[in-house]
Amino acid sequence: MGSGGAMDHDRIVVGKPLPFSIFTAEGKLLLAQGRMVDSERLRDMLIRNGHHCDVTEGPGKKARSEREREEEAPPEEENPLDALRRSYAASGDGNSLSITIAKSETDKAFPVQLMGVHGQSIIVTAPVQPDGSLVPVLTGQTLACRTFQLTSAFRFTAVALRAAFEPVPHLYLQLKKADRHQIRSTPRARVAVRAELQGPEKLECVICDLSTGGARIALDIAAFALEKGKKARLVASVEVLKSKFALDLPVTVLNSLGPTDSRHPNVTFYGVKFDSLGERESLLLHGYVGEHLLSEFHGLWQLLMGASGPGA
Repeated sequence: MGSGGAMDHDRIVVGKPLPFSIFTAEGKLLLAQGRMVDSERLRDMLIRNGHHCDVTEGPGKKARSEREREEEAPPEEENPLDALRRSYAASGDGNSLSITIAKSETDKAFPVQLMGVHGQSIIVTAPVQPDGSLVPVLTGQTLACRTFQLTSAFRFTAVALRAAFEPVPHLYLQLKKADRHQIRSTPRARVAVRAELQGPEKLECVICDLSTGGARIALDIAAFALEKGKKARLVASVEVLKSKFALDLPVTVLNSLGPTDSRHPNVTFYGVKFDSLGERESLLLHGYVGEHLLSEFHGLWQLLMGASGPGA
């Protein structure tokens, strides 16, 4: 703190700027130098609770304490990778249970969430407009549906059997015809794992999507670009069956995906493949990815179990 001393009560004048900063005995700033003393009540409070002050350094010059400068300084910008990891970890991944439905292939599609499956019928949440109003779906109406599950994209038609509104608005749909297009050879789970990419240099990164064959990683866009074909090691720690394990994976950079997440413009993404994994690493990856996929497909179960409490 700057030069401190006892307060000169006569210099605390209603309707005039404060000539010095006033603090409590604990060092908490009550009113900063230059702020207006706009009422008798404020003046009385300052005199009653103020214990010391920072005095003016020279005529008309405002001397700010270190505490004031800290309080007035803009907050430090969050590390882009920390922000991305926090965002991804908080949002989880409900995409595995997500379906879009539309009146036809050319009409606007609305996202719904899978609630259950019974034989050839599925139960989904009712579609809603951006303003929160329900999208009307008539009994017997044929709907065009799309979803991505594990390794494949599905396009299918379903007939609305009926709508219900308790405990939440939902639809019963009967599956009619489905087309499948395989996108990946192995299932991939969305994760948010801190990692380090080790080559000649060490780069902080976040693993965003993970499979037993490769991953999508995020780097600070300010870091130097990774070239296609670059060899490195991806080092991270993962939890499998409630135990922590270190992973050291040889990787090759497949491609640069760029800053593809508009919510995180300061992060750029890369696709990498794993090279000649040992048995330990392969088993850990299978276990870790499998646990994540299981949790994604049993999200509703976990939610209900947590809400019901122990012994319910």
